[in-house]
Amino acid sequence: MLDDLSYDTWTAVLEQADVTLGASEAHGVLTGLACAGVQDDASAIAALGANENDAELLDVLERVRRELTDTLAEAELGLEPLLPDEELPAVQRSRALTQWCHGFVSGFYFHDRDREAGDYPEVVAEALADVGDLAEASGTVGDADLAELVEYLRVAVQLIYEEVAN
Repeated sequence: MLDDLSYDTWTAVLEQADVTLGASEAHGVLTGLACAGVQDDASAIAALGANENDAELLDVLERVRRELTDTLAEAELGLEPLLPDEELPAVQRSRALTQWCHGFVSGFYFHDRDREAGDYPEVVAEALADVGDLAEASGTVGDADLAELVEYLRVAVQLIYEEVAN
């Protein structure tokens, strides 16, 4: 099993497994699944469009899903969306954040595509709508704004998890 679950490691594992999603989007998908209460390997594999026979990918998925669930269950806002290294330009990181949000929404609604944000309690609906809006954003932001968006996402995702998955 891999010890390093960095953006670059995720990218390499996904590419080797012929998964078309990027590292940020795939991490968002797994986070969305966790927030929707979906915890099985088959769903994670299907949501990523991955081959269920790739042992390395399965090991990484199991570890990431466990870490996501543990982090969200601790309710201490410890979730970090998987983004490229902070040394890279904010434009690359903000695009990755948009992809993460897209993945989150896709993962959250993976098993129940007919549901809408309005089908949840108001606070969850608002958080889902905000994440969806960020997934559709086309602009890029500077480092300070990016940090604020990440912090907002951490709170929104934690709220969604606590209201829906528990």
